[in-house]
Amino acid sequence: MNSNAEMDFIKINLESESYKIFFGKDYIENSANYIREFTKTNKIAIITDENTANLYLNKISRSLLESKYEVIHIILKSGEKIKNISSVENVINTLLKKRFERDDLIIGLGGGVIGDLAGFIASIIHRGVNFINFPTTLLAQVDSSIGGKTGVNTKYGKNLIGSFKQPLAVFSDTSSLSTLPVREIKAGYSELVKHALIKDNELFMWLCENWNVIFNQEEEIIKAIKWSSNIKATLVQEDVRERGSRALLNLGHTYAHAIESLLKYDGTILHGEAVSVGIILAYKTSYLLGYSKKDELNKIIEHFNDVGLITDLRKFNKDNIDSDMLLNAMNNDKKVKSGQKTFIIPEGIGKAFISNKINDEIIKSIVDTALAS
Repeated sequence: MNSNAEMDFIKINLESESYKIFFGKDYIENSANYIREFTKTNKIAIITDENTANLYLNKISRSLLESKYEVIHIILKSGEKIKNISSVENVINTLLKKRFERDDLIIGLGGGVIGDLAGFIASIIHRGVNFINFPTTLLAQVDSSIGGKTGVNTKYGKNLIGSFKQPLAVFSDTSSLSTLPVREIKAGYSELVKHALIKDNELFMWLCENWNVIFNQEEEIIKAIKWSSNIKATLVQEDVRERGSRALLNLGHTYAHAIESLLKYDGTILHGEAVSVGIILAYKTSYLLGYSKKDELNKIIEHFNDVGLITDLRKFNKDNIDSDMLLNAMNNDKKVKSGQKTFIIPEGIGKAFISNKINDEIIKSIVDTALAS
């Protein structure tokens, strides 16, 4: 590996499956140079989507083919709608038809949807094969590619079928961010700032001062991604299978997943946009319960508005979602325990706790007020 790759990484230290997440440019174009030390197979399956394939499939394949790898292309439609068990079955059948074996390698090339889907397939085909992730969106690079959570959605909710599958390595090629639509960048930013809100007030203050330059300067975006990723890495190492503190990473997600489920993953709202709305609703819940101050809530709303993130539940409420519908969707969340919904409640900025004691009337009050104001 080149010296740049050696310098720009963080390590996820797990008992038996430690791995590195590399940050830098040109990992996709020179993929063969980087994966060589992680796999001895000659056969590689690249799982990607149409949008990513148009931009990067030729680049990554050229490098692999020049190094005499046999490459299988699996190109799926783009968007959250393909993240389902039917897609998993179709991909696995294609791989088995092409005699994909237990010692072969799956590469996920794309955003969070592809990373989740490819990782899940790698965890179950032949009872588990090797997996390397090349996340190409900001959301995937700061969040979904870290920690080994994989899975698919069902009509009952998001990520209800899945497994834990740690990759051999993650290569976050920051040059791919230059091709992202502004909307995708902002959606990814909501997950980045989420890490600051639960664990690092200093990062949040730095983001407030520097958000308008980090997307235009290579050094600054890598600094932001690594800083945010380190927070998630710490929580993953403490609690690999999300039995405790790792759940803090779900700040805003109980609201967000319910919103996405009600909209049937139709593209009306991106995951990161649902998260930004969910974070604001979580802070309103916290303020109502007395754990956060009004000026802290206002500071976050102000920052999200500056960046251009969605903060208003009404902005995408084309289907007349109401609080009863949202509550019903929340009941299908995978984090529900003994019938009690799990919420991450922020305590100001940089600290949060897990609660299963938020009653439905509080949630209804928060949602009804958000829809009426």
